Amino acid sequence: MDLIQSNGQPRYGRFKELPSVIGVDQYIYKTPYGKTLTGWRKQLKYKKFKFCSIQHEHYSIGIAIADIGWAGHGFIYSYNHENNEVLEWNANTVLGRGTVLDEQPQYSHSYFSKSPFEFEIQHANGVRYIQATRHGEVQLKARIFCAGTEPLSLCSPNGINGWTYTQKKTTLAVEGFFINKNKEIIHFNEKTLASLDDTCGFLRPETAWFWLSCNFWDQNGHRIGLNLASGVNESFGNENCLWVNGQLFAIADVLFEKIDSNIWSIRSLDQRLNLTVETGWRRFENLNLRLIGSQFSQWQSRISGSIEMENGEIIQLNHEYGLLEQHYAKW
Repeated sequence: MDLIQSNGQPRYGRFKELPSVIGVDQYIYKTPYGKTLTGWRKQLKYKKFKFCSIQHEHYSIGIAIADIGWAGHGFIYSYNHENNEVLEWNANTVLGRGTVLDEQPQYSHSYFSKSPFEFEIQHANGVRYIQATRHGEVQLKARIFCAGTEPLSLCSPNGINGWTYTQKKTTLAVEGFFINKNKEIIHFNEKTLASLDDTCGFLRPETAWFWLSCNFWDQNGHRIGLNLASGVNESFGNENCLWVNGQLFAIADVLFEKIDSNIWSIRSLDQRLNLTVETGWRRFENLNLRLIGSQFSQWQSRISGSIEMENGEIIQLNHEYGLLEQHYAKW
């Protein structure tokens, strides 16, 4: 299945399988006034990014590559929950120089390069390969195994003429290692879990969203994953999902509310999900260039609460590690 149909428009809805091809070249993009845009004008409207989070026993790691037309961006960080140590690197390039983001769902090769950093993300045969180097020395190397976990695969319309495609997986097994702030080699093990977020599309010129991601092992040895969002991908369904041992369950619309300086509440419309999020260290960006801008906050968080499934089973969260994100972009 191709995402873009023969009429030049996307397929909308949740898909049981990943599209074989995104095919953005076949997409017919029109302005709100009916003018068809092609070439670089169309390309500047097209946004795409890949984000991976890895949850080790004591460390949370995030790595991303983004191509937003006007700029390329890459970052990586590790956070040590035992002593609050942070190792963080990021860089930007003008007009996406040194940035190749291949958005194809099943076979792709993306990279970001700006001295002294190189980030590489490949995907083939259900395995995600990730490598990050600094001054030519490998800082992170991971193989993430996607088999055995159902994907969230969703395309929804936004604005007058745009669309967003997102695919997400969580509670994935990981092999590899990374170098921490003390230059020690930390190996991933059988308890390490990873989450993947690949998104592309013609998003609203002014976009804002909340997002939460969490994966952990419960007391019964089950893999539990959670993806919640508000403000994006809500015009035809939503991207809210719970994974239990790789099986995906839909969750109703959710509301993010800030209760205190570091306390948030998330609850679902059907009242089956009620979570409290306590935020800690924040990865923060603030860019205001008038025509374009971004304010990005991604907090290391501890998540507690409950989720009632349709069969009546209750999923409990007890100070689980996770990410809470708030993002405003004008692009």
